[in-house]
Amino acid sequence: MKLKYTKQAPSNQTIVDIFQGLWLSAFPEEYNIVAGSIKHFDFSVEPRVKWGASVLSNGIKDFTVLELGPFEAYNTWQMERLSAKSVIAIESNNVNYLKCLIVKEITGIKARFLYGDFIPYLEQCPILFDIVWASGVLYHQVEPLKLLELIANVTSRVFIHTHYYVEDVIKKNRELSRIFIHQRDMTARYQRYQARLHYRSYDTDKSAPVFAGGAEDYSYWMEKDDIFGYLRYLGFDRITMGVDDARNLNGPAMFFMAEKTTV
Repeated sequence: MKLKYTKQAPSNQTIVDIFQGLWLSAFPEEYNIVAGSIKHFDFSVEPRVKWGASVLSNGIKDFTVLELGPFEAYNTWQMERLSAKSVIAIESNNVNYLKCLIVKEITGIKARFLYGDFIPYLEQCPILFDIVWASGVLYHQVEPLKLLELIANVTSRVFIHTHYYVEDVIKKNRELSRIFIHQRDMTARYQRYQARLHYRSYDTDKSAPVFAGGAEDYSYWMEKDDIFGYLRYLGFDRITMGVDDARNLNGPAMFFMAEKTTV
């Protein structure tokens, strides 16, 4: 990151401009800031948090939340607006982590942002959370079954937004099909569950400051039936579908809530 000084008077805008041109999200109008263009903070544009709260009997009011990969902290901000008790959010991308701190400074949210990989955090986590928020992270994993197992160890509820693999759909999409390398597909086993994993190369410049993806040069996508099957194997016996978009241009995608009702 290049050292830079400003001669402008201190303001929220000067803070945001540290990463000028690198924001995807537009701040809520109440903050009067120019950043990105996508209204991620707006519940009507980014409905996942509101939907997730709606399928729970009392919403997320007074919930302890573990958020994996907060990106630009818009879901974090929304969860606090819906009265979550506390949010711990873990981000491994250094630029995104600093952007999360900027959002915290400007909006006054109380969330704790941690910089690091959430896999070793989950492996050593001694506490339980009311919900784990895993939006946009499962399909970036090289060991997606391991992530689901670690999540199951710390919560009885998980929200997941992810892409998933459908062979017929992927093959018909030229941009997608070229980044899936079938020779590197594999069958993975965790405990007694077995699933087919599909190798996906990022095939992009990972040094770009707005890169959104995992730490490795590849990830493995799961099939929908295996995502649900393994979650049920782990004890999540209630799965509520929010959106299932098999025609998504970036690959079939869905979001849903999974709960353990017999803990």
